[in-house]
Amino acid sequence: GISEESNFVIKAFHLRDRARKPFSLKSSNMRLTLQPTCGSAVAHARLRAPVALAPARVNRGRRVVLPVRAETASAPVGESAPVAPPRPPAAAKKAKPAADGATAEKAHWEQALAELEKPRDQPGRKLCVAQVAPAVRVAVSEAFGLGPGSVPVKKLVTAMRLMGFDYVFDTNFSADLTIMEEGHELLHRMQGLIESGKRETEMPMFTSCCPGWVAMIEKSYPECIPYLSTSKSPQMMMGAVIKNYFAKLHDVKPGDISMISIMPCVRKQGEADRPGNETAEAGVRDVDHVITTAEMAKIIKDKGIDLASLEDSEFDDPLGLGTGGGQLFGTTGGVMEAALRTVYEVVSGEPMGRIAFDEVRGMDGLKEATVNIKPADSSPFKKYDPEGKGIDIKIAVANGLGNAKKIITNLKAGSVHYDFVEVMACPGGCIGGGGQPRSTDKEILKKRQAAMYDLDERLNIRRSHENPFIQKLYAEFLGAPLGETAHNLLHTHYHVGGPEGCE
Repeated sequence: GISEESNFVIKAFHLRDRARKPFSLKSSNMRLTLQPTCGSAVAHARLRAPVALAPARVNRGRRVVLPVRAETASAPVGESAPVAPPRPPAAAKKAKPAADGATAEKAHWEQALAELEKPRDQPGRKLCVAQVAPAVRVAVSEAFGLGPGSVPVKKLVTAMRLMGFDYVFDTNFSADLTIMEEGHELLHRMQGLIESGKRETEMPMFTSCCPGWVAMIEKSYPECIPYLSTSKSPQMMMGAVIKNYFAKLHDVKPGDISMISIMPCVRKQGEADRPGNETAEAGVRDVDHVITTAEMAKIIKDKGIDLASLEDSEFDDPLGLGTGGGQLFGTTGGVMEAALRTVYEVVSGEPMGRIAFDEVRGMDGLKEATVNIKPADSSPFKKYDPEGKGIDIKIAVANGLGNAKKIITNLKAGSVHYDFVEVMACPGGCIGGGGQPRSTDKEILKKRQAAMYDLDERLNIRRSHENPFIQKLYAEFLGAPLGETAHNLLHTHYHVGGPEGCE
């Protein structure tokens, strides 16, 4: 099934060399460089002409065994799958370092601190803009000996202004933006697949906001790449909005803004480094630096700031208002619940009867449910429900990558069928991220999750699509969800084997 100029993946087993060193594979038609991992490798190639795959000798005199067939990157989870779109040329170039020279060799937090410590009137100092992720606010207090969520995020905003940040925005806002794009993407896929009659074999759509999950798909399950939502994570959507929309509002060049994220996850640093995250202009990153929750707490301590005693400060407008739906992004099941709040109303024309969706809450490893939505008369889904019984959306939530693997295995076996699947790599979701403060409390994740639910309940607006600043952003700048501007700035693509394979 390999044709001329085909992109494909070859899995090889290296019989003797377990040293995980790169080695080359040659034939008359191709040359591959393989990077073994525990004896196996995944490589990319472009064939000049069809070839017969057969065992070949590597350049150090050792032999590899190739499989009978090559596995294409667009291979299905079920029996068939849509072909993944070709990778744009820009994706072949890695994002440039967040800083040049000796500073680029330092950690993200050190680079950010170096910029923050420059006097505001110093020539060349960048406008320092921050965003604070949902899970940060329920865990940062633990670094000061306090309980989860006991220090209001407004005090953290004050501390960050004392550190030198010029603007502090809320990632809950861009989480709402992610729901708008991802929710409409789900409906778009469902509509197309229902009409094609292949709904069971071409779904589900997987969430894409967790970089650990995305990395596992790219490296271990590249055949599942077409099923990942193309919507960027809230962190990267905020970066794109800051460097494009916010920069124009304030008449600032994108390159003169230092976008700094406060995140619960160490993998968010790698996410910021991914190719293609330069939407404003070449060489200008959407997110320049990432500081973890634990790193932020240490910086606050080192500067002698008493976090708990600070006055409250509000997030800055217009990107500082987030809803309860955006807040839920920080815990397992939260993305699913936030999406359902919006998708249900988009299809039915009325709010979901209950704001809390208990079926996806909690710390269970695997959760699944079926949501029945009766389309409004004006909904394009009305024609798919002639009897008025409603349309069922089958959902699943995987808490941890081990459970995600189980879902993939079951999907391939055909024993389960879903429309929408949420996956978070860390136990508990972002609240259990590798950048959070360490705790010896065995119940800490449950306590953080309870704090997340409490924050959701306290907010006046709990549905992402009801955020007035989100509505304003679409009206003034983005147009419609999935529109041309939104697509160019808020959606991404993926790489078989991971972005580190790009040259």
